[in-house]
Amino acid sequence: LDKLDNLKGVCSDEVIGQFRAELLCIRAHQYDQAMQFYGGIPFIDHCLDLEDNAYPRNTVKECVDRLLFEDLTDENLAYLPLSWDATWGTTRIDRAGAYTLKARIALNYGYLEEAKTAAAKAMELCEGVHSLQPLNLPEEAYIPHDKGEIDVTSLFGFEGESSREWMWAIQRSKVVSGDALMTTIYYTTPRVLGGCSWLGPTLGLVDTYQCKDGLPITESPLYDPENPWVNRDPRLASTACLPGTRAIGIQYEMDCTVAEVANYNATDAAGNFVMIPNADAYPKVSKYEYGANNTKGPGGFYCRKFYDHVYMDDGSLNDRLDQLNTGLIRYAELLLIDAEANIESTNGDLARAKRDLDELRARWNMPALTVSDRDGLRSALRYERKVELAGEGFRWFDIRRWALDGGLTYDNGVANGKTSVASVAVNGPQWCMGYSTTSAPKNYMSTAKPIIDKNWVVTYDEGSVWSGKKFNLRTVDVDMVYDDAKDRLWPFPAKELNTNPAMDPDADQNPGYVTNK
Repeated sequence: LDKLDNLKGVCSDEVIGQFRAELLCIRAHQYDQAMQFYGGIPFIDHCLDLEDNAYPRNTVKECVDRLLFEDLTDENLAYLPLSWDATWGTTRIDRAGAYTLKARIALNYGYLEEAKTAAAKAMELCEGVHSLQPLNLPEEAYIPHDKGEIDVTSLFGFEGESSREWMWAIQRSKVVSGDALMTTIYYTTPRVLGGCSWLGPTLGLVDTYQCKDGLPITESPLYDPENPWVNRDPRLASTACLPGTRAIGIQYEMDCTVAEVANYNATDAAGNFVMIPNADAYPKVSKYEYGANNTKGPGGFYCRKFYDHVYMDDGSLNDRLDQLNTGLIRYAELLLIDAEANIESTNGDLARAKRDLDELRARWNMPALTVSDRDGLRSALRYERKVELAGEGFRWFDIRRWALDGGLTYDNGVANGKTSVASVAVNGPQWCMGYSTTSAPKNYMSTAKPIIDKNWVVTYDEGSVWSGKKFNLRTVDVDMVYDDAKDRLWPFPAKELNTNPAMDPDADQNPGYVTNK
């Protein structure tokens, strides 16, 4: 940004303007991320040196005002093309993506009118350019391993990199040293596939997904605690690896007494699939598929969302490298931003918000909403964001933005002191299924009847069980503790405060923390 004027006479004014708009979008994205973690920060708009290095802390409002009203302006964003060459996928932000970014930032800090305006502009620009990716979903999303495997790679796999639902992404390539990631392919895959099974959905997330009739599992007549994975929102089977299904062609089980699983990627001389050891299964109780690294690990579910058979073909499962692009913005999020801005605005268009949510639900063969009032749509919006964007990096920001009893925790960049949904969602024990190496199969299935509130936060109580069952959940070692007054922000690193003469290590530190001097 500092040197763009040096391109005059080398590039056209249009190309220079395009570069400037792209760079301003990248900077805005980074500042939004930084403010989510730290609150107000010094807004630096040029490269620093050893003498020019002292800038005071700006407020959140000052930073957001700069982004919305000086950087991401119509004048600057007009230089961006409507779309980029598909050869590069959507790794460069186009004009619709830029307005979606602007709408996201405005919504995050309670600038509801600006969020509505930017989202509406983005949706207008999306006509003929971006839309929801059609999915070839089976009638029943839970597919037993001997029948096949659900496939949403046209959106979340390598094929999805050419999908016009993605509006902005970070491109990865093994060719560039250090550019490929380990996260998806190693940390999220089961050990039977060569991963470490470190990260995965919680039981609370899994129990969030509605039944196909649009009702929570605690209310729907379609829900069967003995067969909990059937008749559910297809996004459950598309997000989480469920027991008895395939994961990249290999049978996946949570029952730690299962010694062998089917590998449908390989056949023997007779053409039959091959049985392979269920990696780290019982009797190696200290390490098996159910829990990562020890018996007190996660709840046993693993991520499916970004799996792709390409990993099997290119050796990624062996070298642990993942070159799948990292998505930043997709059209589904734009629908959710547009809906939320209209729901939370006092003069918002609730019918428009409902249309947004129904469009997203229809893509997954879920029924249209039966509510049309503000409170009902707010609850529906919070469900849709939780299940649609699961695993994509939004949940932590969402539950701090949402006020527990309605509305948002920011008003035009100023924290208003409202209690956040995080105060419930990130407090108390982290429950997961019990396990046994001696009981009958299916010992891993929860008997607890979840308690689901209007914000779709799921909690458990030992007195709430499915009929005729005994509570069988366990907890991880430490109860989670969250306090809005302290835990919504991270502490400033000591080196940032100690090396910036314009910031006081005590006065500028976030509440509840002490700077190490």
